Amino acid sequence: MRSAHPPQPAETFVPTSDQMRATLERYLDRVGARDVEGVVDLFAETVSVEDPVDGPSGTHVVGRDDVTAFFRKGFARSQPRPRLHGEIITTAGDHATMSFTLELELRGEACEVDVIDVVRFDEAGKIVELRAFWNAEDIRPRN
Repeated sequence: MRSAHPPQPAETFVPTSDQMRATLERYLDRVGARDVEGVVDLFAETVSVEDPVDGPSGTHVVGRDDVTAFFRKGFARSQPRPRLHGEIITTAGDHATMSFTLELELRGEACEVDVIDVVRFDEAGKIVELRAFWNAEDIRPRN
């Protein structure tokens, strides 16, 4: 005898807002400490990073190995220190966003740029996509 109820889809798990916020707080902390391994540990194996979105060749990297090399090079070149603005905003699904100023040292000059990161998480709470919105034209001297 067939059931009168259609089959139910498999339950999908998404990280909680608290989990997403905690991961992004750790991300900012690890970036500020220039801890490449600590940053990459927050990412899924298949992570996609666009930093910046619509940037030149080499600014969209996929997979932990390429992302590790990307962050290692970026940290060595710019000595980043993020400063969060306001709250980390989450969705009821698997996305979160945050706005921050990234303090940098570029060619011996103290400067900064405003950034908005849009991040997607997997079921395990790992970052699977990070899209950083900023423009090199907006980098300014730091006071």
